[in-house]
Amino acid sequence: MPELPEVEVVRSFLESRIIGKKILKVSTVNEKLRYKVPSNLNLSLQNLIITKILRRGKYLILFFRDSKLCLLIHLGMTGYFRLSDELVEKKHDHVIFFLKKKILIFNDIRKFGFIKIYCDNDIFLSSHLRNMGVEPLSKNFNLNYFNSFRKRAVDLKGLLMNQSFVAGLGNIYCSEILYDARLNPLRKINSLNNLEIRNIVKSTKKILKKAISFGGTTIKNFIVSEEKIGYFKNKLKVYSRDKKNCLRCLKGILIKKIRQNGRSTFFCEKCQK
Repeated sequence: MPELPEVEVVRSFLESRIIGKKILKVSTVNEKLRYKVPSNLNLSLQNLIITKILRRGKYLILFFRDSKLCLLIHLGMTGYFRLSDELVEKKHDHVIFFLKKKILIFNDIRKFGFIKIYCDNDIFLSSHLRNMGVEPLSKNFNLNYFNSFRKRAVDLKGLLMNQSFVAGLGNIYCSEILYDARLNPLRKINSLNNLEIRNIVKSTKKILKKAISFGGTTIKNFIVSEEKIGYFKNKLKVYSRDKKNCLRCLKGILIKKIRQNGRSTFFCEKCQK
């Protein structure tokens, strides 16, 4: 599933190409996504001009000029947008936005993504966003914020993956962040000192910014328009490197893989304390 960097790459791609574009028509090819595509999608969006695209966690939000409506979009596991000059339909195309001189198509093989309409005053109160934690790249993700969760007897990686604590982090980046911060993913939050927390905050911002600059991480199905990107996969230092040498330790110290909260966790027992 795309995590924060991948969704930010999509947001940036769309922002640079469809801001200011008018929606002439919306055609629903298949309404059966994770949630049924709104039947009034075409009537609601017709002739609206896209003015802003925000990312909140792993979600995209589209705003329109002189309208109180907005779109909430989740890519699911395999969703992506394709932008073209003319309509060439493909298998698993679900929603087609006819813009002025451009066509934007939402494609999703697994159908876990969705598109919903909200009033812009209610969007951040929706069930998808209202309980979401702070943005990890914001100034609000800091030592003081982390300290408000400090008394919890939960493991470190589990807290970082909790969307009500911090928005947008997933399995890949949590492993990379903790490796960079030299902290064991099994550590309990209440065992951390201030320096270790500052290192987590610093490593989180560092890893996410670097991942965004490399176009995110391609593990299976991450596509922007027609291009498979995700060159940060080549920069991963611990994720999916089990039984391989730790890149930081002496030869012979291998990366370990365990199951943690139902997900695979990768770390070095020697340098991550």
